[in-house]
Amino acid sequence: MRAESTASSWQVRGPAGAAVLSLRRFTQTLSVAGTSRSDDPRAPVVRLRARLRIDSDFGSACDPGTDQCLDELNRSRAAEFAPLFARRAVDLPFAFLEVTGLARGRVDLRAGRQLVVDPLGFFLFDGGLARLNLGPVASLEAYGGWETRAGFPLSNGRYERDGLLRADRAGWDRSIATAVLDRASARVLGAALDLRAGARLDARLTWRRIWTAEGVAEEAVAARTELLLGASVRAFAEAVYMVPMSTVTATALGVEALPARGGRWSVELLRVRPVFDLTSIWASFWIDPTDEARASVSLPLARAVDLSLAAWARRYALDTETPANAGTTLGAPLNAGGAASVRVRRARWDATLRASLEGGGLGVRGNADLSMRGWLLRGGLRLDALVSLAHVRDALREDRSLDGIGLVLGATVPLGRVAQLSVSLEDDINGVVGHRVRAIGVLEVRTLP
Repeated sequence: MRAESTASSWQVRGPAGAAVLSLRRFTQTLSVAGTSRSDDPRAPVVRLRARLRIDSDFGSACDPGTDQCLDELNRSRAAEFAPLFARRAVDLPFAFLEVTGLARGRVDLRAGRQLVVDPLGFFLFDGGLARLNLGPVASLEAYGGWETRAGFPLSNGRYERDGLLRADRAGWDRSIATAVLDRASARVLGAALDLRAGARLDARLTWRRIWTAEGVAEEAVAARTELLLGASVRAFAEAVYMVPMSTVTATALGVEALPARGGRWSVELLRVRPVFDLTSIWASFWIDPTDEARASVSLPLARAVDLSLAAWARRYALDTETPANAGTTLGAPLNAGGAASVRVRRARWDATLRASLEGGGLGVRGNADLSMRGWLLRGGLRLDALVSLAHVRDALREDRSLDGIGLVLGATVPLGRVAQLSVSLEDDINGVVGHRVRAIGVLEVRTLP
């Protein structure tokens, strides 16, 4: 069992002199896990996993200039109604019961709210999942149920695709916030095949379809494979194909090595065509389509000093926009960049210096930051600090160009063996939004192992 309480306070302000909003939030999470085992090692194993999260805004969430507060209840007056703002939100990130090792270890079953992580990304659904283990070389998986969407109890739609905003519109004036749609349940079916060849080959082929009364929101096929080429070198490839659009929306190909003497190097080729919810009109638009080549290396310079270097070339494939997004084409501007970082570790402190710079047809973007943490008392008080600098010159919109600085100061102290307290204060400053201040306090309590 583990509980965490977080109190945060922050200020936000939009561009062009919009009012400053001072917000405060108290977040609590409770995680529970349990396992039931038999004395017989061949007997099935039963596991329970659940997490509950409660967000509650307190104090005032107001414009200090007019003393008017965000009002999520006044749904008939558009001037005082903030869509999707709620002072209290209860969320169930996951809760499922799992039984493994049925039928002499061949069948695993899971029911409840569960998260699937595969080449198609993160997906949360309510339903059931069954896995058939076909020996050490393969397993077959199938699942079905309902997508966990916004607008329903115990759900904030955290893993939904972009393109649509949904909420429970009961009691709303239908003329306001028309971009926010009423909640709609979506059914899901999925299947996957995992293949293994000892430690040398690991592959997964997966398919998923999500649909509502309005049509198909997503149907995609994805494949991922990893091949061990030697004792320390592996090759990997991944691709996602969107069936309704007949389009490959993401591909990755690369090689990675972990030399015996330490360090790491990798080379990757990436192609990304982000996709919206297919029931949205935005599904016909490409947003930031990119093709990228990237190389990186990490080296241990000394026993307690590590160096990391990276370089990339990124093509913004704006010439691939569909006719529905017609207009003056921006072609395919090319940006290139690099990054470097050095980390120093000592018994009582460590520090990391990072810097990156990218420039080309879309402008220049650079940043640098220095982070440090040190233990004033061994096993006791720890202090954290961060200073970051940012420089952005946007070739398409000069009003978004900025120079900024960020400052963070924090501390962590253990409270016995079962709890710890962390606090931090952050101030991000730039010419577009001015100051953005945030204070966070976290109390974590957990059971002893």
